[in-house]
Amino acid sequence: MLHELILPDPGEPAYCARCGGPLVRQERGGRQRPVCPACGWVYYAKTAFGAATAIELDGGLVLVQRAYEPYAGWWMLPAGFVEYGERADETAVREAEEETGLVVALDDLLGLYFGADDPRNPAHLAVYRARAVGGALRAADDARAVRVFRPEEVPVEAAFAGQRAALRDWLAAQGTEAAPRTRQLAALDLAGPAPPVLVHAVIENPRGSTRRVRYDAASGRFEPTSVAFPWPLPAHYGYIPATLAVDGAALDIVVPDGGVLSAGAVIVARPVGVLYRADGDHKIVALRADGGTAHPAVHELAALPAEREALARWHAAFRPEVAISGWGDAAAARRTIAAAQAAWAAARP
Repeated sequence: MLHELILPDPGEPAYCARCGGPLVRQERGGRQRPVCPACGWVYYAKTAFGAATAIELDGGLVLVQRAYEPYAGWWMLPAGFVEYGERADETAVREAEEETGLVVALDDLLGLYFGADDPRNPAHLAVYRARAVGGALRAADDARAVRVFRPEEVPVEAAFAGQRAALRDWLAAQGTEAAPRTRQLAALDLAGPAPPVLVHAVIENPRGSTRRVRYDAASGRFEPTSVAFPWPLPAHYGYIPATLAVDGAALDIVVPDGGVLSAGAVIVARPVGVLYRADGDHKIVALRADGGTAHPAVHELAALPAEREALARWHAAFRPEVAISGWGDAAAARRTIAAAQAAWAAARP
């Protein structure tokens, strides 16, 4: 269950909304929550609620291209968060006109969906089937572009897990020609429980390893190699499944965190940064998203200078011919993972 993992909540307060005192984490209602020890106020994180429209037009589906992060440049159904006191169907109609220029009428509910891959907050999404009854197609508000896609043309770069689930349901009703794209959209969600916010890390080389181990797909085994490390590995090292990096392999991930692991272990990790290499073979830096982390309150690599320096020193000794060209933050790591997810999904038949 996602609530048993460390799912980032950017809105979590450090101080009490009632008396202003500092909060501490205590168990309330079966979960660890911020609690005010002075007055007893409890912060309850809330899943957001959004509404979207599946507008059929000229034999296709209207999608908008996102202008801003997260998922800038990716495509989605016209959608937005339900305002306080607003009904979901009102939101859907409003957002459709704001983002596409179309005045729409709602026909029925396509479905209710959930996603936790938005770093701003997990969200439920109500998606309505809709038809245009006025207006003119034009990109506006926070949409970079708007376009009608035939079923087989729906982009693999579809933003947000809830949106992708809705697109798969819509495509399923369009016939067999859309089946390959349906499978590719489903493949985008195989890199973890909520990629790119929470990903699976398949560990090849546990922390403390002194010799390189690689996964051999032909044998299905983790095989030791003859490559020796300059000194014990300062982090768990492996890869994110269902991703494709520029070197033709899965995207590498480094976890400078605690816990005793073995080769072949699979853990859930939350990206906090990225190590950029001059050769383009970048490494995601992540922390454990389960109870094994030593840094439950850390969400950015910049907060771990000692760990970053240890990784840099080790890399310089192990691969002196490949320079580290820089470091990226958690948002950059999520963009890198999303691009690798899309590349892997697009390569699927």
